[in-house]
Amino acid sequence: MDSSRETVAILYDIENAPFEMLNYTLGKARRYQPCRTIVVSDWEERPEQKRWDKLLNRPGFTFRQINRTYLGKNSLDSALYDSAKILYEDGVRRYFIITTDSDFVRIAEMLNEKEKSYIIGIGTKQASELLRNAYDEFFVYPPEEKKKVRNSR
Repeated sequence: MDSSRETVAILYDIENAPFEMLNYTLGKARRYQPCRTIVVSDWEERPEQKRWDKLLNRPGFTFRQINRTYLGKNSLDSALYDSAKILYEDGVRRYFIITTDSDFVRIAEMLNEKEKSYIIGIGTKQASELLRNAYDEFFVYPPEEKKKVRNSR
């Protein structure tokens, strides 16, 4: 797939964001095409994440197996950071970062270091202000339902 300024990258922190956030994010990302989605996990140690198997043939998805036994606790964060860096070097400047983990602030900082990127964050309401402020836009999942206003007459 061509990585360019027209591509949007979707970086998914599978360990700190529920699986259901994927469809929500893809809905938000429809306005951007093409999309390139990167999912990183230790499927050998966390077999419950095998539900991603049904997405393996979906175009635009890249899956990376990270072995925590050898690479350590923050290996997933590092792998997503490295993926973002490679995409940035390829010219990608639009990103969706799906996480509630404040460790991902450093990815946003790196993506804006030399040339500004446009970063949309998606996370739960527990996401810190530091994380929310690291992005150009931030969407809370699940989205809050809008309350109907009653006319009092």
